[in-house]
Amino acid sequence: MATTGKIDGKNLLVYVNGIAITHSDSCSLSLNLGTLNVTTKDSSNWDDIMPGSRNWTVDCSGMVALDATYGPDELTTLILNSTSVSLKFSTNTSGDKYWTGSAYLTSLKFDAPLNSPATYSATFNGDGALTNPSKT
Repeated sequence: MATTGKIDGKNLLVYVNGIAITHSDSCSLSLNLGTLNVTTKDSSNWDDIMPGSRNWTVDCSGMVALDATYGPDELTTLILNSTSVSLKFSTNTSGDKYWTGSAYLTSLKFDAPLNSPATYSATFNGDGALTNPSKT
């Protein structure tokens, strides 16, 4: 049954090739529209712009678990092999909207502070179009 009303952030996950990234504690989807400056002398000293190219990124972070179903080993392999993946940003609840597209893992950071949990952060850059929100 589709989620109604406000969504609790704990329900949104990042899926790589259909598998949720394990032990995630935060994720975000960013869409950007570049602009082209088309200001002329007739613009009354105000910038005139027109739409340029679009891009999107997905960032996620979480706890490092070496035995994770989809964790540090799999993420490291994606970046070392320059592998394109199918990325999905979703609640994975039947009937809910989701976003999907092809992406590359372009940044991966592991952090291991003293007397604190080891964490990771990852950034995926979209390769081509991100689908409009769809229903599962």
